[in-house]
Amino acid sequence: MAKQSKDAVKTEIQELAIGNYKSYPDDYETAPAAVSENIDSLAKGYWDSREYKEVERDERLGIHLEDYQHWTKEAYDAFMASNQSSMN
Repeated sequence: MAKQSKDAVKTEIQELAIGNYKSYPDDYETAPAAVSENIDSLAKGYWDSREYKEVERDERLGIHLEDYQHWTKEAYDAFMASNQSSMN
């Protein structure tokens, strides 16, 4: 994740999140409270596992944990919309 812009970081986090949603659908197709908890946990995992360079980059770009949480939620919404449109 050596991207140098906020949008690039957002895109990378969302791509990782969608990959996770595809790999573990049972974790993201349950009760809304559990889904929300799982999404927040996923974002926190990405946040906590950053390498030193990524921490520096995020500080420089003004990226916070709340951004990671928002981006993983956006990715979930897009993932679910994509699944629903492919079922119709």
